[in-house]
Amino acid sequence: MGFKMKKISNNIFAAFTSLAILLVPQLVNAETETAGAGSGGAAGEAAVNTAIGGVSAGTIAAVVAIAAAAAAISDSGSGGGAITPEPVVEDTTPVEEDTTSDEPTIEEYVTEIVIDIPGSASSTTAGATATRTTGATATRTTGATATRTTGATATRTTGATATRTTGATATRTTSATTTSSQGGAAGATVGTSAGGDLYNVIETFDVEETYDVVETYDVVEEYDVKETYDVEEEYTKTVTIPAVAASTATATATATRESN
Repeated sequence: MGFKMKKISNNIFAAFTSLAILLVPQLVNAETETAGAGSGGAAGEAAVNTAIGGVSAGTIAAVVAIAAAAAAISDSGSGGGAITPEPVVEDTTPVEEDTTSDEPTIEEYVTEIVIDIPGSASSTTAGATATRTTGATATRTTGATATRTTGATATRTTGATATRTTGATATRTTSATTTSSQGGAAGATVGTSAGGDLYNVIETFDVEETYDVVETYDVVEEYDVKETYDVEEEYTKTVTIPAVAASTATATATATRESN
């Protein structure tokens, strides 16, 4: 009976050993592929770094566990009292690389701003200056002069002379002779003749005078020429500014913000 049990234990041990030999290459390949797939990240580097001679620690642990289980079965079949060890479970969960960055992601976006444009009431303001006629007239000198008669007359010498009777009479001795003494006016005798003593003839004549020729003329005056003009005034134009209603307008601007 003891011989049969020992033989069965040996067979079981041989079976587990064969199973281990078959599984080791498969596990090695799986570990190698896992390490190759994760070579870009932290998990791939960890799997490669834990491999010993191309076999990871998990593979070695699995082989050791199988061998230990086979030995325990062998000991139990042969009457040994060894305690069967608990199998070691390999944690094959790949370690994911933490790609999360502490720095926030900033994005640029276009925002629309609404601008309130206030209104304004109607108002007036002083504008440019201009001139306009007042409706009144006035006179002013033009700077020119002219002459005009005043309605009065005056006399003036012409520079010529003339003679005129004065209205008085006088006597004068002529070269003619007469025998009449002319009432004694002839004076002394100037000779004798067959008819008697001879006397110069005394004549009476109108007294004449020489005078400057005087003319009568219209009195003329010189005056400043004046003109009548429309009176103008300078004034300031008033500009009326119409009322403007309140309104809004939109504008776009570029800003940045932290994206989720």
